[in-house]
Amino acid sequence: MTQQSRQWKGKTGGGKLGQKSLFFLLRFINVSFFYPVLFGVIPFYMLFGRKSYRAIMRYFKQCYHLSTWKAFYQTFRNHLIFGQVVLDKFSMLAGNKDHYTVNISGKSYFDELINRKTGFIVVSSHIGNFEMGGLVFQQNKKQLHALVYGGEAREMHQNRIRAMKSVGINVVSVNEDMSHLFTLKQALEDGDILTILCDRVHGSNKKVRCKFLGQEAYFPLGPFRLAVQMKVPMVALFMMKDRRKRYHAHILPVEIASTEVNLTKRAELLAHTFVENCEQIVRKYPQQWFNFYDFFG
Repeated sequence: MTQQSRQWKGKTGGGKLGQKSLFFLLRFINVSFFYPVLFGVIPFYMLFGRKSYRAIMRYFKQCYHLSTWKAFYQTFRNHLIFGQVVLDKFSMLAGNKDHYTVNISGKSYFDELINRKTGFIVVSSHIGNFEMGGLVFQQNKKQLHALVYGGEAREMHQNRIRAMKSVGINVVSVNEDMSHLFTLKQALEDGDILTILCDRVHGSNKKVRCKFLGQEAYFPLGPFRLAVQMKVPMVALFMMKDRRKRYHAHILPVEIASTEVNLTKRAELLAHTFVENCEQIVRKYPQQWFNFYDFFG
């Protein structure tokens, strides 16, 4: 199977009408009301979304060496939590950010960088619910820019922009002509913050092969090379769902002690450090791994 055929397609499901309806309902109905509905929806989703379902089954069997039945149970739990995470994301985008509480571990790393004059990069992955990071980033010292995939449905993308703007986040869409790179570099030169998800390659040849959960996988090299080129620090943020409307934010430094002068090598070392951070978190929250395609290989 080729890397291209294994890639994630990058769009939130539900269609324009479904997404619009959900945004409307969540403005008036508490998100907790919808959680039990998922028990009826998830079996159908798994039945008709067999490709993503099988990918998560393989994740549990290969990475945690579970039996078929145990892997199936964990896959159901994974889909159930993912459904809750998606509802939480829509709820926040609908303007309900005050409904959630967040405990933060490692906030000192973030606070230290906020007080510096230089910009910095916050990296994460599709583990947990990164878009809830807006609840952590609120401060008045630095502008925050979020690099996002530009292929979402128009309704979803516009609501994302509005919601992030409400917490002081500027959305930067990925463009095919790579013009977004100029925006990112300018933001770092201005001493701002960039947030980037770093676990999907999106067809780019600039990637690095890392060992993750005992398996080999590709990770994008671009964000780490940007950090090296711009000589800015980097931290990782993981927003993990605890229960109902409570999240736990884990902030970890992404640093290397190497004196390697080659930029590509330094970027690769940073990437490996980030992958180690991802593994640390996903082993603690194995059911919150949300890459629904053949990630490994």
